[in-house]
Amino acid sequence: MMEPIVSTAMAELLFSAVTTAFVMVRLVKGPWLRNPQYLACSICGSVVAALLLHALWPAMDGSFIVGGITGLAGAWGAMALFDAVLGVA
Repeated sequence: MMEPIVSTAMAELLFSAVTTAFVMVRLVKGPWLRNPQYLACSICGSVVAALLLHALWPAMDGSFIVGGITGLAGAWGAMALFDAVLGVA
């Protein structure tokens, strides 16, 4: 039998990253419907951060604290990079 490509811990980590992205956009930039571009880049940033965490430090996938901080940092970093590219910040 083949093993699943994504483990349950990884699925939980990605779900946490996406929901954290929604919260970060709401806190930093305001309503999602007025800022869909920030929501998109925030989701991408938090998912990339979660995948990097899984690749570089797989033992911390299940950690509530490290996973949450990774999602927050990825979402904030993506929004900051988006602002820098557009020259808004």
